[in-house]
Amino acid sequence: MLAVTGGVPRYLEEINPNLPAEENIRRICFSKEGFLYFEFDQLFQDIFSRRAPSYKRIVSALVSGRKTLSDIADQLKRDRGGDLSRYLKDLSDSGFITKDVNFQPGKKNASKLAKYRLKDNYLRFYLKYLEPIKDKIEKGLSREVALESLAEWETIMGLQFENLVLNDIRTICSLLAININTVKSASPYFQKKTQRKQPCQIDLLIETKFTFYVCEIKFRKMIPKKVISEVQEKIERLKLPKGYPARPVLIYSGALASGVKEDSYFDKILDFDKLLTTSQD
Repeated sequence: MLAVTGGVPRYLEEINPNLPAEENIRRICFSKEGFLYFEFDQLFQDIFSRRAPSYKRIVSALVSGRKTLSDIADQLKRDRGGDLSRYLKDLSDSGFITKDVNFQPGKKNASKLAKYRLKDNYLRFYLKYLEPIKDKIEKGLSREVALESLAEWETIMGLQFENLVLNDIRTICSLLAININTVKSASPYFQKKTQRKQPCQIDLLIETKFTFYVCEIKFRKMIPKKVISEVQEKIERLKLPKGYPARPVLIYSGALASGVKEDSYFDKILDFDKLLTTSQD
């Protein structure tokens, strides 16, 4: 339910606690009477008025994952400046998207590389799974949809889960026993390929005064043991200042395969359930 609603209180009010999560999603999303079926159009119209279609095209471009300003401009066949930059700022100020600035490990200044991310989970779910079948929903032909059979379900749920984690970094730091005042930067990290560096993508890189926490975020029914080798490779490619340790962290939802905990590779393994029961003001 959180992956679909993003935890928005008004959306959670629509949940019937006596029904399974899957049935609640079908009821409030895949029915023409469902609150989250008609919420998108009304929301964008109320906020952006006549320009709602332009803003919708931008958020639609981010459904499949993060993109740079150039990526978005190319996809929409628009100039990078002017209205596009202003619309991106409006969407960011409204809380629909966020701009992940790529901080350079060990340096004060951020790099020029930044990527925009769809921050609102409901928007992604609506644009990916509801809008394309509006005709079927209107005719009542989608109420029995099997969620896990939807296209790219595991990939999309992975992006949704990642959002839930990135939107609550303060709690992550608390569970890792990191004093929030010592954090220099905390965001996804993207390392471009150069003559001296291999490409690398970190779901969440937290830099403190003396340490870097390399956080892998996984949402699967079963987290395989190969997650260890995947993170090892990322850390080997990651270029950090000399003398700074990289502490691997796994943040997950699902079940862990045999060996993930037993190998004691990860400095810390955080079950997402702990985030739900740890409140940070």
